[in-house]
Amino acid sequence: MAKINLLDPSVFNMIAAGEVVERPASVVKELVENSIDAGATQIDVTIIDGGLKRIQVSDNGVGIEKDDVRSAFLPHATSKLQHIRDLDTLSSLGFRGEALASIASVSEVTLISRTAGDDTASYIYLVGGKVVDERVDSRAKGTSITVENLFFNTPARLKFMKASSAEQRAIISTIEKIVFANPLISITVSDAKGIVFEHQGGELKDAICSIWGSDTFENMLPIEYEKSGIKVTGYASRVEFSKPTRSWQAYIVNGRAIENKDLVVAVDKAYDGRLVKHNYPFCVIDIVLPFDEVDVNVHPRKSEVRFRNKSSVFSAIYHALNKAFDSVDPLASTSFLRNDNLSYGEIMSGQNNSAADFGYKITNPFYKEEKKEEPVQERMDMAALYSALANYKTEEPEIPDPSKMMHIIGEGDDLYQVYGNDPFELANRLTVARGGVFDGKIIGQIFDTYLIVEKNGAVYIIDQHAAHERILYDKLVKRLEPKYIQALLIPYKVKLFGQEAEYFEKMMPLLNNMGFEIEKKLDNNYLFYSIPDPIVDMDFKKFMSELFKNMLSDHEITLLDLVKEKVCQMACKSAIKGGDRLNPGQIEDTVMSFLDEEGKLPEKCPHGRPAVVRLTQKDIEKMFKRIV
Repeated sequence: MAKINLLDPSVFNMIAAGEVVERPASVVKELVENSIDAGATQIDVTIIDGGLKRIQVSDNGVGIEKDDVRSAFLPHATSKLQHIRDLDTLSSLGFRGEALASIASVSEVTLISRTAGDDTASYIYLVGGKVVDERVDSRAKGTSITVENLFFNTPARLKFMKASSAEQRAIISTIEKIVFANPLISITVSDAKGIVFEHQGGELKDAICSIWGSDTFENMLPIEYEKSGIKVTGYASRVEFSKPTRSWQAYIVNGRAIENKDLVVAVDKAYDGRLVKHNYPFCVIDIVLPFDEVDVNVHPRKSEVRFRNKSSVFSAIYHALNKAFDSVDPLASTSFLRNDNLSYGEIMSGQNNSAADFGYKITNPFYKEEKKEEPVQERMDMAALYSALANYKTEEPEIPDPSKMMHIIGEGDDLYQVYGNDPFELANRLTVARGGVFDGKIIGQIFDTYLIVEKNGAVYIIDQHAAHERILYDKLVKRLEPKYIQALLIPYKVKLFGQEAEYFEKMMPLLNNMGFEIEKKLDNNYLFYSIPDPIVDMDFKKFMSELFKNMLSDHEITLLDLVKEKVCQMACKSAIKGGDRLNPGQIEDTVMSFLDEEGKLPEKCPHGRPAVVRLTQKDIEKMFKRIV
């Protein structure tokens, strides 16, 4: 008996739908792109229950001929191409002929369309891909497609859908990308309550203002660069502004909003060294190149592309951004000695560049670096060394220098006493703790940065700054509970869009429990009336950045998550610095202060850098090959 079965068309259409129709946002994308291909200048999208119950897309495009209405829902039926070679010159967004057939196979679809040459409109209604009704109808020139009860016959897919609000947000996010790629087209999105998104058409800057707000646009630089048939335009953030995630980046290739890791890497390379870690630029980058230089037939969703010469595209974006940076402040630019002819390989490797890393460095043409002579290595005089050690032991201890020591106040057994209303304010005076005796052996200090200690059969090399920073950080964290709520004389206003607005509304109850008093106003404005004392003197922009860094995390945020950077900063500023020379008494007191309640040394600083290295006698003997 044969084991290979020929699938029924209704079955393989539903299987194909799994690739094309992932969620309601996928349906909206396919239908809106069809409207754009039809030459529409006005597109209206209506969604009910996150699109699962109802999606309607209406346009003023050319419409569908009466004889083509039924054929439009057949698998692999398209008006966009006839031969495989047509892919080399393809300018339309759709071309595979799968979208309508896939959507119809997992929903109930109604289509009404009229062309300019027809007196009446065509009506067709399908359920699960099968035609149920056809008739004459009326409407203005253009097409309306209504998709209802999505995934009604595929419950396995339906149970993986998210909440209606999340699906609606995904739809709006999809529309935003389409608007970036087609800013001339007017697009609105409505739900049961009214309009939730609107772009009235215009230039790319108008699209950015519609989606991200005018405040964001004011912090962006225009991009314009062309070389070897590749043209790069758009806008990118100034180096002093950033976002906590890459969700504020849009890439467009030949009018198509796409995803491509190479483009993301190119942007990261251009901003490398300009932004602090875990902060990302925001940008809309539009790339135009010959159609035969890009392959759009990579995935059924058509959101991924491949470039024939990806290194040329990479270099074009990299140099376009550097050119934009230079236009703002040529002398302060990190690409002052930039070479526009650098190849992809040279950028990535840093070869033949004006700097290490990947092709640029901060350059000041008025600064001349002085060469330092290398110290001459001399033979060690053992007699002089023994004499110096003897004098070292009998020297009187130096008086501690407050500017070179830790900022602590000894009160009882607590070495660090935080005082005042602000729990971040460390006492700016020095008291050397003499409350205990270190039961190990102090070897000394090397390079004015590392302390060497022997204890319990092991040698400890302590980074004096990292270890002290960790102790101060832990002490501050214990005192992080807000003691009072500070009312603001003038409420702080912030305007949010898209995913940030949705996330912030979800976080508002938690923030109010922490001591914030926040109220939502019209037009996505939020007013802060009161804040807890730990962030009284914190920059609000930095606070909001810390809040949105947790946007993709599943764990419940705490006050520490929001002010961790500030706590680290306070601990870092108050800790002993590398290069501070300490005398024997200071070293002993310092080591004592590093020990926690269990007498252990901290392993890492708050940033994750090692604070202590432990070497046993066995480790050292292995280094000298005494043992194998």
